[in-house]
Amino acid sequence: MTQAVAYTVEVTSTGDRDVNEVLEVLEAMHPEGAADPHEGLRERKKRRLRQQISDVATAMFLVHGFDNVPVARIAAVCEVSEQTVFNYFPTKESMLLDRSDSMTKAVVDAVLDGAGASLVEDVVQALSTGPQFAPPGTVDEARQLHFMRLFCDVATGSPSLAAARHAEFARFVDDVSVALAKRVGTDPIGPEVQLAAVVVAGLSRARLQSMYHHVNHVTSFAALHDLVRDDFLRAARLAEPTLTAFDAMRQAAGS
Repeated sequence: MTQAVAYTVEVTSTGDRDVNEVLEVLEAMHPEGAADPHEGLRERKKRRLRQQISDVATAMFLVHGFDNVPVARIAAVCEVSEQTVFNYFPTKESMLLDRSDSMTKAVVDAVLDGAGASLVEDVVQALSTGPQFAPPGTVDEARQLHFMRLFCDVATGSPSLAAARHAEFARFVDDVSVALAKRVGTDPIGPEVQLAAVVVAGLSRARLQSMYHHVNHVTSFAALHDLVRDDFLRAARLAEPTLTAFDAMRQAAGS
């Protein structure tokens, strides 16, 4: 049995009512499940506050526009200081884009674990996980699709968010470079590692851009999933020779 941690914005305008509607969707997408036995009370409180700040900020950005929401307003709604907000998020942009951290970790872990038959298989498996949706029966599909369209519009419509996504791409390449180097036992700054990391990052970007494009035209998650997966697999087929050649370095080192 799961229970979402609910929090609402004090209603002072029609826009704030809309914010609360978005919050309902966000809360349903990460219900509070069974407690981690290794997580202490302090860590749990910090995790929940971080999630609250991210959700409230995201909902306000989606309703009012990213550039129209000051950090002071987010802090006030969450009943914390601005400094507390920045203790959890280094920038305003990271409050909206922090969900990409989990994708980076998934790719890095897949590269290091090497559970698949090949590097491209490991990367495709890690990147094939679709966007997180609310459990069936909690939020209707039309509302979730509307939320996703709002998110994509905001993420692509602000120059500062575009710059932040570019910086995230660079960090993704750096993190994956380290993982790839460990996978084959070589230097992270080697040309083969750098190229392979950019190819992996390109696959991630191709998948994201496909979602940004198709979400505005689909009427169901099943259709969105199929279209994005088709685009992603087309890109993966183009990337496969490079990643296969890179993975051969590990076999050569072991021979």
